[in-house]
Amino acid sequence: MKKEIIYNFDEREPRRPFTVPEGYFENLTQNIMDALPQQESIYSTTITVTPWMRIRPYLYAAAAFVGIFFCIKAAVGISTRNNASEMAQTEETTIYSDEYIDSFLETAMMNDYTLYYTLVEPGN
Repeated sequence: MKKEIIYNFDEREPRRPFTVPEGYFENLTQNIMDALPQQESIYSTTITVTPWMRIRPYLYAAAAFVGIFFCIKAAVGISTRNNASEMAQTEETTIYSDEYIDSFLETAMMNDYTLYYTLVEPGN
């Protein structure tokens, strides 16, 4: 047999096992403030803005941009110096064959005078 659950729908008010004292929420804020210890605020409400406080963010931003600029400049300078030294070493050690030089001179459209002028150092 099944147990039958009987609901009483005639009750208009729900059951509330706990109750709140009369006037509890009306004076709640004041009661909490009275329970706190009295202490003066250590923070001042007025802030004096000095010229240094106004300039400081702009100065920090400018210093950051200058630092980034010098870091990039140093990185590019180091790679340029390395490339220049590698190119100098490569140019000194590279030996071209006669066939390469002949084909280059034929396509370069240089006469003997221009070739001589480019091979001789100026002032000698």
